[in-house]
Amino acid sequence: MLKKFYFLTFLSILITNLSNAENIDRDKMVESCADEIFINEFGKRAVSYLQISLEDKIKKNEPYQWLYRDCKKKAERKPITFKLKNSLYEEDLNEITSKVFERCADERYVLEFGDIYNQFLDLNIQDKMRQQIEYEWYVEACEDEYRDYPTKFKLKYF
Repeated sequence: MLKKFYFLTFLSILITNLSNAENIDRDKMVESCADEIFINEFGKRAVSYLQISLEDKIKKNEPYQWLYRDCKKKAERKPITFKLKNSLYEEDLNEITSKVFERCADERYVLEFGDIYNQFLDLNIQDKMRQQIEYEWYVEACEDEYRDYPTKFKLKYF
């Protein structure tokens, strides 16, 4: 009985620590997204502002607060697309996952624009998503297809 109690206690502590680590990772990921967009919007002069704590960034700057909120929504709504775009988490998604979603999005891109943009298609998936919002939409559509029809998606793109 005592062994079961210790095991359950250990298990609950482990689960709590894992969920806390996941929340911290998610917060870092969302902060990284907001920081990147903030720099794109306000230029290199904004880099020094980003050195303060997340809490202060959100409190002191309403545009940053909006960007953070938008990034958090994207992370919750489209987690695979968000991680593919976010350079902080390039290694979290294995190479196979990124290649499969890139193949899916490339096919959608070629259907829309043709393959005349070979230089664009030669870029890596993160650069494509950063350069063209339409490409990010194609990746999001692929994520929807993956979530709605996982077997069909795997057969089609793996």
